[in-house]
Amino acid sequence: MQLRKYTSFLFIILIGLVISCSSSQSVSTDNGAEVTTPTDEETNQAENENTSDNLISSLSDTYTTNEIPENFSEIKIKVEQEVDLTKGYRIQIYSGQDVFTADTVASTFRAWSDTTIVGYQAETYTFFKTPYYRVHVGDFHDRDRALSFSKMVKRLFKDAWLVHDTVEPFRVPEDTTKIEFQDS
Repeated sequence: MQLRKYTSFLFIILIGLVISCSSSQSVSTDNGAEVTTPTDEETNQAENENTSDNLISSLSDTYTTNEIPENFSEIKIKVEQEVDLTKGYRIQIYSGQDVFTADTVASTFRAWSDTTIVGYQAETYTFFKTPYYRVHVGDFHDRDRALSFSKMVKRLFKDAWLVHDTVEPFRVPEDTTKIEFQDS
């Protein structure tokens, strides 16, 4: 029986504590005036608003501006791009359906370039791309160098023209190589 009294007493005290700790919006004072107090949600919301408005601390700081110092704005990041060394230019000197003519044109060019051009021995490439046999000469990365070489080739092959092609990187002439006609 004693145990029931203590349990009931503790239960009543616990309920009293829970009721007294819960917040309410209006509280009556001794003189009868009602005072409203904010709820826990309103208090938390007000605290969040204050912290979001005041993100910058009140401490004194030398660098309180968002400006980038002049020395750092002059630094530029250099982006390295991969260069595909197999992409470049060749000169097409023949396109037709006869394989014998393609081989003849290729051998004619080799003989002509051996006796006429100094500084660069252009390789000839004969291949079949449906429905034509084609003969390409040279390997160049630089378009301007390929154009100047095509002007030399056009003296013998009037229909020669520059094409974008896959090149052999080790056969591309160096930038310092001077390609010119042989003195007669």
